[in-house]
Amino acid sequence: MGKKRVNGEGSSRKWKDGRWEGFYTASYDPETGKQKIKNVLGKTQAKVKEKPKKAIADSQRLDMNRSGTHTVNSWGQM
Repeated sequence: MGKKRVNGEGSSRKWKDGRWEGFYTASYDPETGKQKIKNVLGKTQAKVKEKPKKAIADSQRLDMNRSGTHTVNSWGQM
């Protein structure tokens, strides 16, 4: 049986060619409520664990639900 992962860690698997792929929930569709899942690739499992953390932190800075209210100037300041 596999190990239990903590919240926000996502999941990962090893490809046949030796690379690692990690998955994480980027956001939720406001209309359907379904998850929008993204993936990252890396040479080691440790790198794949770090990439989603950085991507999640970056995506939380930008509130895409308010994307229609942002101006070019406000995007430059983020």
